[in-house]
Amino acid sequence: MSARQSALRAALSFRTPLSVTESMDMRVHYSGYFINLLAATELFIETTTLQPNNFKEQLHLRLVFDGYQDGVANYSYIRELRNAVVHRGLDITSDAHIDGNFPMILAVPRVQDRNGKKTYSTFDKYLLDVINKCESVIGAVMLDCLNDAGIFEANIDPDAAVIEYRKSVEQSHSMPNEVKAMFLANEFKPEWAVATHSAAMKKLREVLAACIATRPSSLETSNAR
Repeated sequence: MSARQSALRAALSFRTPLSVTESMDMRVHYSGYFINLLAATELFIETTTLQPNNFKEQLHLRLVFDGYQDGVANYSYIRELRNAVVHRGLDITSDAHIDGNFPMILAVPRVQDRNGKKTYSTFDKYLLDVINKCESVIGAVMLDCLNDAGIFEANIDPDAAVIEYRKSVEQSHSMPNEVKAMFLANEFKPEWAVATHSAAMKKLREVLAACIATRPSSLETSNAR
């Protein structure tokens, strides 16, 4: 989810005119958004350690929009869009309108599954609007599932964390032996592990937050008001 944030920030930075290299970079970053987003959704769907885990059902129920009420089909569209990018070399930035100097990428109207037997249609005209709809739902569903499973309320075992810390130092392939000895000689306080866990949970909430993907013209109109 952090990588999808980085990919989207980079994708939204491009302005026309674009060189051949910039066009390719823009394609890579928009593709990277969906590749990383779908990797995260599939991780949630496939994990067995998160209990209860009703992520898939909630995603299908909530990934619905005006005129596009089939959440299963909407998720299948972005999943097969990712598959077409990764496995079949689809260029999802091949068509665009220009808003000022901002490339408004047209969403691929239809994508097929890998067998070519099923076809799924986009749920908005522009790729940016597809992204905004994904952002309005997917991270929130993940957060709700983590809350339901008590992830943010769970306490860690400080003593076990200290043992794990020492083990990670001992097994490090990058730390010189003298540096390992220095780290192992110093006390690792259990409260540090608690603080580290708390910081990790805060970061997790942050990466699940919706990304801001606003058209530059919309932002300028808002500022003018």
